[in-house]
Amino acid sequence: MDNMNYKTVLLMGLPGSGKGTQAKVLAERLGWKHFSTGDVFKELRNGEGPLAEKVKETYDNGRYAPDWFATYLFEDVLLNISSDQGVVCDGYPRTPGQAEIFHDTLGWLERPYIALNLAVGEDEALRRMIERAKVEHRPDSATPEQVQVRFAQYQKSTEPLLAYFREKGVLKDIDGEQTPEQVADAIAAELK
Repeated sequence: MDNMNYKTVLLMGLPGSGKGTQAKVLAERLGWKHFSTGDVFKELRNGEGPLAEKVKETYDNGRYAPDWFATYLFEDVLLNISSDQGVVCDGYPRTPGQAEIFHDTLGWLERPYIALNLAVGEDEALRRMIERAKVEHRPDSATPEQVQVRFAQYQKSTEPLLAYFREKGVLKDIDGEQTPEQVADAIAAELK
């Protein structure tokens, strides 16, 4: 993967598709920075003060951060790394407005990117999310009803981004229902 033309890899997919797991694995393999709005949001959620309270309310109800806030978090990271430092993103962009900013920002910075969609069915994603909620004590996906709220949010706001990135010629699909090791290998093969 040393000869990649990309400086940014975007992992996409239904909640529970394995984006976070694969982003961490890929960033470690490449020695790149990992940016996850979910991780930043969880950190802010566990803080104190008015921002923590607002983030907790949004996060615990399975809603997305406002576009302006998610974009701020993304650009704060992207604009503060060197041009030769790669970054693996998961959790941003999640809405059409964010996708346009993501594409325009990377174009302006001359950072080639690829978007990888980890394709997973809802039944498998639901099973994974309920299991993860037990292990990680996640308040946003502890019940099937909460997971369904997240799926509905994804289908309304994020799923349309697949067509957007496909139209840009940067989207590739990966079978996300394989073992984590097989998914990591499929991602590596796609990036060669």
